Amino acid sequence: MKDLISVIVPVYNVAAYLPECVESLLNQDYTAIEVILIDDGSTDKSGAICDSYAAKDARVKVLHQKNAGAAAAKNAGLRIAAGEFLSFVDSDDYLEPGAYRYMVALMLENQADVVRCSFRNVFRNRVEPHVYEPGRSVVEGKEFLRRFATDWTCGLLWNKLYRRELFQDVFFELGHKIDDEYFTYQGIMNAGKVVLDDRIIYNYRKRASSVMKSPGSQLQISIDRIDFMEKRKNNVIARFPDLRKDFDIAFIDALTYLPDYPDNCEESIHAYREYGKRYLLERGNTFPPRYLLRGLLRLYLTPVNKQLENAQRNKKPDSDEYYA
Repeated sequence: MKDLISVIVPVYNVAAYLPECVESLLNQDYTAIEVILIDDGSTDKSGAICDSYAAKDARVKVLHQKNAGAAAAKNAGLRIAAGEFLSFVDSDDYLEPGAYRYMVALMLENQADVVRCSFRNVFRNRVEPHVYEPGRSVVEGKEFLRRFATDWTCGLLWNKLYRRELFQDVFFELGHKIDDEYFTYQGIMNAGKVVLDDRIIYNYRKRASSVMKSPGSQLQISIDRIDFMEKRKNNVIARFPDLRKDFDIAFIDALTYLPDYPDNCEESIHAYREYGKRYLLERGNTFPPRYLLRGLLRLYLTPVNKQLENAQRNKKPDSDEYYA
């Protein structure tokens, strides 16, 4: 539907934060929005809160499903999204006033397909602005895609407004603990122009999650980090062969620093080695430059237990500044 923004919000056990999120959407001065709340089997009052907003505002649509994870929830939202534009919001976060009117104006003024703005991290006792380069610029989609190789924030899902058509037949890949990195770049590959603006439009609440800190989740996250980079590299290169070096180098670089993350375990170190072996045996891949060879050799020559000991030294003490 022309001018309509479809806002997809996956919801799971966030009763304490959900009202602030939804109200930040419904109180936008750009009113042509549909807010799609997908209750992913919540066991608290989140589902009832979703229904209460739908009863009060016709712009709110609610889907209830058995718990299947954030990717499945967002896919359910994508299947019914009817808007010309597309936005994703985490249910414990909230938008700044005027965010959508501002982004739609930038989209139309520049005949763009994506608008990316800045955001702030919101801790319990402080905020931390994350502002990109000052001002505003318009770049080709391919040029912005190139930046994914060196700037992890390019892959963030929720600080952007997209044309819905960019994600035609594109869905989130199930079975992962991280989602954005498998998804966002696929839409950018279809973009003609991207507007980059320094205005803060999104508030990202920094929360501690006991579920994400479980041993099984940590292993999956560790493997997801390199898995998405391999898939992204292969997909981007198939479409844009001249970007091979950028994404090859980013992949090799990841193999040198990911083993230093304190959430690693024996299985993840072995997984990194397998991904590296596969890369080195594939014909046509960029040979590792000298400055990365040392780190790559360390991955294979350092005993696993020693690598894990070194990684644990990078572990930071738990902080009480995060939300629950």
